[in-house]
Amino acid sequence: MRRYILAFILLGAESLAAQSITGSLVGTVKDTSDLAVAGAAVTLVQVSTGAERQTKTNQHGDFFFGSLQPGEYKIGVTQPGFKRTEKQAIQLSAAETLSVGDLILEVGGVTETVTVTAQGATVQTASAERSGVITSQQVENILIRSRNVMSLLQLLPGVVDLTENERIERNWNINVQGNRRNTNSVSLDGVSLNAIGNNFNSVVGVSQDAVAEVKVLLSNYQAEYGRMSGANISLVTKSGTREFHGLGSYFKRHEQFNANNFFNNRLGVPKPRYRFNTWNYNVGGPAYIPKKFNRNRDKLFFFFSQEYWPLKVGQPLGQLTVPTELERAGDFSQSLDLNGKLITITDPVTRQPFPGNRIPAGRIDPNGQALLKVFPQPNFFDRGLSAGRYNYVFQTESSTPQRTETLKIDYNANSNHLLSFNFTTYSDVQQRVTTGTNWPQMLRNNSSQGKVLISRYQRIFSPTLVNELNVGYSHRPLNDEVIEEELRRNQRDQVGFTLGQFNPGINPLKLIPNATFGGVTNAANLQIEGRFPLVTNHDIFTLTDSLTKTLGTHTLKAGIYFDRVYAENQNAISFNGTFDFGRNVNNPLDSGYAYANALLGVFNSYTEPSARPFLAYYRDEDDECSEYKL
Repeated sequence: MRRYILAFILLGAESLAAQSITGSLVGTVKDTSDLAVAGAAVTLVQVSTGAERQTKTNQHGDFFFGSLQPGEYKIGVTQPGFKRTEKQAIQLSAAETLSVGDLILEVGGVTETVTVTAQGATVQTASAERSGVITSQQVENILIRSRNVMSLLQLLPGVVDLTENERIERNWNINVQGNRRNTNSVSLDGVSLNAIGNNFNSVVGVSQDAVAEVKVLLSNYQAEYGRMSGANISLVTKSGTREFHGLGSYFKRHEQFNANNFFNNRLGVPKPRYRFNTWNYNVGGPAYIPKKFNRNRDKLFFFFSQEYWPLKVGQPLGQLTVPTELERAGDFSQSLDLNGKLITITDPVTRQPFPGNRIPAGRIDPNGQALLKVFPQPNFFDRGLSAGRYNYVFQTESSTPQRTETLKIDYNANSNHLLSFNFTTYSDVQQRVTTGTNWPQMLRNNSSQGKVLISRYQRIFSPTLVNELNVGYSHRPLNDEVIEEELRRNQRDQVGFTLGQFNPGINPLKLIPNATFGGVTNAANLQIEGRFPLVTNHDIFTLTDSLTKTLGTHTLKAGIYFDRVYAENQNAISFNGTFDFGRNVNNPLDSGYAYANALLGVFNSYTEPSARPFLAYYRDEDDECSEYKL
């Protein structure tokens, strides 16, 4: 039920990485004769907020800054008798230990400054992992159809994205270095988003414009990141800066820009709706009251982003075979196979064809007839186009509005106390979607309302002693809303299905059974999703705390990781029972046609569970486990 990971690792400073999104900077101060300068004052400034950290070099001239927010930094070094040296445009990514190399002090007055503004590409020398970064510029400037920031990972070598996203998704289908998609660990500001169960979807979806960067540890990373066997993917959200910045955007995708496809034109079906309207805005900056609070705009910052998709999308064209009006009454005199030949209906008693290929009214089973009447009437009669493969053509439309918000608050009380809060919500409402079958048998509304709250507190006790505490909690209910008119069309008493169940208590809504009709080309089936009405809750609580102490050329790090994941949902099981009316040469009662079998009450099998479990999942220290609650 709980996971505890206790790490107590003695490392060289050059190989240290924090168990969070924060990074570290290391470097060495030397003079022009390549000798170490001990006791030099080193000041680190975060460019966007003006936050400062200070330390001094040790006897070897080395310095170390840990628990740093990703972003741009500049370093200044001073020492009596030497000119001040400053290095700018240092880009630190999440979960990175970055070496700034040797900073050279030249002899001169401290009022003089040597500024390093240009440098070659940074080579990772401070740690051994293979990693990649999707930078802020890439996130902001590369257009992707779904605006799903996870799709940008395919820019990195070794990453294959097999998802064809049309919108923001909680799911991903990303393979890294040949690993399966469910082996990747995905986190938001250091807090896990992996939903227990399939492990390739998340509790929330995040707007692309709310993400500052994505850090991916591909392979050979430190053991402290070994929560999953695949890649570690860290989404880092944007923070406010000392200046106000905002953005507003609108993207339009509409069927008016599309051509109808060949099959729709062939069948006389109009273009389906394709309306992906995307509204997005964000604003960030300092929170201050002139001359009263945060006057220097270096204490409190905010960032807020909202993205809204009022989606209306047509589903793929459906082409099925449903029983005709004559067939529902027992008349198969006009029922033809793919070759245009009459389908012969055999009497299960005499094993001879029914006279006129018609089942007598007295032989019709009312329960089987009630199930056939659930199907829609045929609406396509051109056998020249269908070649007998289907007689019912349909195209449904779903309205699936989405919305995601992110609020980020950063508070730098002083250089020793740093706090950050992130509240992200995600709403996905699927209106009038099917419940598992191959035609719109019963529509429902489905809603997912994910929320995640993340807090981080960094305590800088001294330049050599830093503590970082991360706490996160996420909650995602996923529920079905029953549509009464749709429910009535699928209830036993409403359609005239009077046959009982072995265990009626597991079907309180009294839904009709599932049914398959093997042997009918492109047969429509009766199928109700086994978790209907879906009731799911998913909760994750995460706590990490790490304490870092620098001792000479070594760094001592101790930490604790606590992770509790709990989920509960209906089990996917055919609680309403399942009939198999398909053709079967080994069944002595087989009539030769599945729809005729249903009318005669002939079936190959009927299955029904004895109970309907309610599943409760939890994750323990080593693996996933599950409990069953009946």
